[in-house]
Amino acid sequence: MIGLDRLMKRSGVIAAGQFTDDGKVARAVGDLAPEKMEKLAQLCAKTHASMSQNAKAVGDATGFGFHPMEGWALTGGNVALLVVGNTGVLVDSIKADFSQIWVDLYGPPAAGKAVP
Repeated sequence: MIGLDRLMKRSGVIAAGQFTDDGKVARAVGDLAPEKMEKLAQLCAKTHASMSQNAKAVGDATGFGFHPMEGWALTGGNVALLVVGNTGVLVDSIKADFSQIWVDLYGPPAAGKAVP
């Protein structure tokens, strides 16, 4: 994954952050008030845990390998939230290049070393 500061330079990105498994903000950048980022981090952590369970069920139902779940997206209105691991990116759905942001989130770490 590229760094949060570089994610913010992508077209349509409103805010980006990293959250802990228990829903605390580890780092946040962008145009979202701190209290809103805290609520978003809590929701991301809860949703991530729930989606992990759903991924196993979908995998069992389809025979495809959805587990362990790595990421998810939520879209509504003119915004979307893309989450991979403990990193979330809030974007303007009209302006964002979803393909590029997914590549950025799933790519090697900011240090440039591939994840084993």
